[in-house]
Amino acid sequence: MPKFTQVGEREWIHEDVVGHAIDRCKLWYDGHGLSFSLVKMPPDHELSLHRHETWVSVFVVDGVLKWEGGGQERKLGAGDFYFVQPGEEHVETSLEDTTVLIIKAEPNVQYSIDGTGGDRRQS
Repeated sequence: MPKFTQVGEREWIHEDVVGHAIDRCKLWYDGHGLSFSLVKMPPDHELSLHRHETWVSVFVVDGVLKWEGGGQERKLGAGDFYFVQPGEEHVETSLEDTTVLIIKAEPNVQYSIDGTGGDRRQS
C-alpha cells in the first residue's frame, strides 16, 4: 500500500548533527535500513569534518552547497547529487539557504573528526 506525506503533515525537528544544529524532516524510514529526509541549512552553515559508518546520498533541492573531501571541492546547486561512501571524511557548507534530500542507510552513525577520534553521533 502506498504511503503519502503531504506538505502540511510534515514535522520538522531541530537536531544536533556532528556538533551542529540543523532542521530535519524525516519523510520515510522503512524499518529495514533506509531513510529519506529533508534538511534545511541556513547560509554559511558548516557541517565540519565528519564521516559516516554507512553510505549517504544527497540531492540538492534548492540553494547552493559546497562539498569538500579527499582533496576535492565541489560547488553544488539545485538538481545536483552526490554519494558519500562509508568512512569517507568530508565537510558540507551551505553558501545560501539550502534544502537537501538525504537518502541513507540506517542506522547512520556519524563521527565528528577532531583529531582525537571525534564524537559519536547517530541520526
